[in-house]
Amino acid sequence: MDQTRNFYNTILKSSHPLLLTIHLAGKIVPIVFYILGGIFAGFTVQFIVIILLVAFDFYITKNISGRKLVQLRWWYDSTDKTDSNFVFESYKQYDPSLAVINPIDNKLFWWSMYLTPVVWFVFGVMCLLRLKLFYLILVIAVTFLTGCNVYGFRLCDRWEPNSSNNNDGSFTTWFQLPNMLDNLSNVGRVQSFFQNFGRGGNNANAAASV
Repeated sequence: MDQTRNFYNTILKSSHPLLLTIHLAGKIVPIVFYILGGIFAGFTVQFIVIILLVAFDFYITKNISGRKLVQLRWWYDSTDKTDSNFVFESYKQYDPSLAVINPIDNKLFWWSMYLTPVVWFVFGVMCLLRLKLFYLILVIAVTFLTGCNVYGFRLCDRWEPNSSNNNDGSFTTWFQLPNMLDNLSNVGRVQSFFQNFGRGGNNANAAASV
């Protein structure tokens, strides 16, 4: 009871207590539903609900809670042709007297960000040991989403806007997300090639038979 009261008082010390609560709930609720959801729901329902919850948390964290709690925001621009497609907004771009980050917000934000993919990774190991392949697919998808958010925020926190190499708001990284549009267009070209090749073969066979 005392621990609950202390945690409640800690949340109240936040600059954005409601947003911090939503941020933490977005990390905890999918984990709880993963553990207990199988009691009253089938795998299909559990899979869909968890993916939707994690996707919602991904969006809220990347665009709202990260910007409000630690004054960091990142996004991925697939049209950018520089060394990195990551673009950042950071408190480092503003006057230090105005960019004040609450230590409670900062601590709980980063702890929750780092612990969440670790917990899902442990779930993945357990699924692998128990040969629960369908649950393993779910855990891999969730770990990828949470890990991408951690990676993006970590790069954003390390980004130095005053650096001569980062004046455009980008940051050189080793990780590149695939450009889906380019991949789809390449698939279309391969498909049309084989279709044309097949038509050419059919025309040749028809001419030979004549």
